[in-house]
Amino acid sequence: MDRGLAHRYNHLPAKKLPWALVAGSLLLLSLFCVACRRASHTVAVIPRTCGTALWEPLHAGAAEVGRSIGLDLYWNGPMRDDDTQTQISLIEKSVDRGVAGVIVSPIQTLPLRSPIRKVLDQGVPVVVIDTELGIPTGPKLSYVLNDERIGGQIAARRVGLILQGKGNIAIVGIRPELKSNTLRERSFESTLREFPGIHVVARRLGLSSVPQEQHSAEGLLTGSQSLDAVVALSLAATRGTYYALAEFDKVRAIKLVGFDQDLLPPIRDGGIDSVVVQNTFEIGRVAMNLMDREIKGRSGSEASVVPVLLTRDNLDSAEIRQIENMSWWPPQ
Repeated sequence: MDRGLAHRYNHLPAKKLPWALVAGSLLLLSLFCVACRRASHTVAVIPRTCGTALWEPLHAGAAEVGRSIGLDLYWNGPMRDDDTQTQISLIEKSVDRGVAGVIVSPIQTLPLRSPIRKVLDQGVPVVVIDTELGIPTGPKLSYVLNDERIGGQIAARRVGLILQGKGNIAIVGIRPELKSNTLRERSFESTLREFPGIHVVARRLGLSSVPQEQHSAEGLLTGSQSLDAVVALSLAATRGTYYALAEFDKVRAIKLVGFDQDLLPPIRDGGIDSVVVQNTFEIGRVAMNLMDREIKGRSGSEASVVPVLLTRDNLDSAEIRQIENMSWWPPQ
């Protein structure tokens, strides 16, 4: 650089020019980011995992409403329903991309509180499904919950019916880290008091995978306690327990009442007595409608959807076919 030019440049009012440029750039950048988010028509929907009969109907329900109101979906979830860190990462990356809002079904209650608070602090609407986080509803936060109280009642009364009011049962898949599961278990045991001749002789905490749940159930079947039925409080526990019963050739001798649809064929042949299914298709529809309200500036709210008992008798009914709807792609 020319020495004279350098001398003149060094005598410019350096303090005012750089700070003005920095402040102006930051302001423009923040306005640009807000404008991008407001202009976005994409909602991130992040389930606990993908590719199951429990969560794909959620995709279908959300997509159906999204198409009708002009919102697109970004659908992604962890490969395993115990991978909390991946779920948190998907939430953060979705917000970084400037989505209009986030719909999420938390894998665990406590670890998701801080990430969701951060999303809300950035002004991004959130709809939490299936479990409460302990964060109250507000202008940017809504909940859509499976009615676990009714689900527990349904399961307890089914056990009372198939055991004719007497027998020994085990409860597996208990997950204290998930509030919805805790409510489910409490409602089940409370309602089971209607049948004083039925005794809970074993309880097992939920484990992180189907093979682990199967191993736990096998331990129950080889134990000293005789069992007439097993109640499995989660998708993984239902599948793992069924595999254990099949391995020990006890699918007829010991009744299985499960939760959260994923393994439907054994219901038809009697290997599983029944499953309390979540209507995740309707949950997806309600969640997307609430998201639309939040994006338009309306206050958040809480809604609940009632589960249904799936048995061999109603497996092919119109109601169950609607719940199992996985057609998330646009009609041709």
